[in-house]
Amino acid sequence: MASKLRVLCLHGWRTNGRILQHQSEGLRKALSGADFFFLDAPFLATGPAQEIVRTFYEKEAPFFQWWDAIKREDAAAAPASSSSADRGPPLRAIYSYDGLEHSLDFLLGQIHQLGPIDVLLGFSQGAAVVTIMNAHYVKTYGTPPPWRACVLVAGFEPRAIETKHLLEDAFGNRLSIDVPSIHVIGSADELAPSSESLFERYAGQEKGRKKFKFVHEEGHKFPSPSRHRELYADIAKALEDIAGSRL
Repeated sequence: MASKLRVLCLHGWRTNGRILQHQSEGLRKALSGADFFFLDAPFLATGPAQEIVRTFYEKEAPFFQWWDAIKREDAAAAPASSSSADRGPPLRAIYSYDGLEHSLDFLLGQIHQLGPIDVLLGFSQGAAVVTIMNAHYVKTYGTPPPWRACVLVAGFEPRAIETKHLLEDAFGNRLSIDVPSIHVIGSADELAPSSESLFERYAGQEKGRKKFKFVHEEGHKFPSPSRHRELYADIAKALEDIAGSRL
């Protein structure tokens, strides 16, 4: 009998694992045969959560974050890195992610304690954490990470000085991430262009990797379950295509 798919879920900026559990309800129902694990980031929020979070989830406090994004003073003058034409626009490292290294160490320790994880799922800042983790494994060890796939909801390209060495080569060319991936993008999300760029960064058929993109009409959020049951069913099928009999 095949074991259940094990999905580790990373929440967005200044929220927490309980909130992500609620946000991901539609996906969890579509993947009813999977086990989901929700972590809180290691840092308490250094400022207020977004108004919508405070309005709907005030009783779920405290809130957490994976890092503080501090804008670099030299960002305006910093030249953008070059890129291959088929890999989208170059990225300028305009932030410093204060606390990133500790968050990565924390996450690796949690994965070790939990045992084998099949899928990393991230929302917003959590999706950026997943991307950095994927890039860390590919760049550091020269092999894909031990998890089998990632699901990135409302993701964006990391734009920090601390991540440049993971996402670019010595000449400033964008590196692809050789990990099977599923991308969920809201067309009304102001970060949709960065989500699309993130989709292009992940390896696809050119490297024998499976990559899926699902677009909904809403904003920076999980698609509403009541309106998107079919979309969630399609995401589940895509994950089954990647993970096979483990779903």
